[in-house]
Amino acid sequence: MFNKFPISFHYDGKEYNGQIKPLETGAFRGRPTAFQVFLNNVYYGLVKQKGMDWETDSPKCAIMVDVIGNHIYDWYE
Repeated sequence: MFNKFPISFHYDGKEYNGQIKPLETGAFRGRPTAFQVFLNNVYYGLVKQKGMDWETDSPKCAIMVDVIGNHIYDWYE
């Protein structure tokens, strides 16, 4: 089971704080590849790792998907 973890960053002049909740489905080499993103107490959507790239199902996350993905990547390094 994967544990949720905190995320905090500034983007386009705004501060974002929240949590990333890894999903059990789609784990690759013992690491999750799909994550639910909660920022500033709002569900922002699903972020998935596809190879070295990140994608999302949510317009809220779309402009920040690489920033969020880099935080996720760093968490597991």
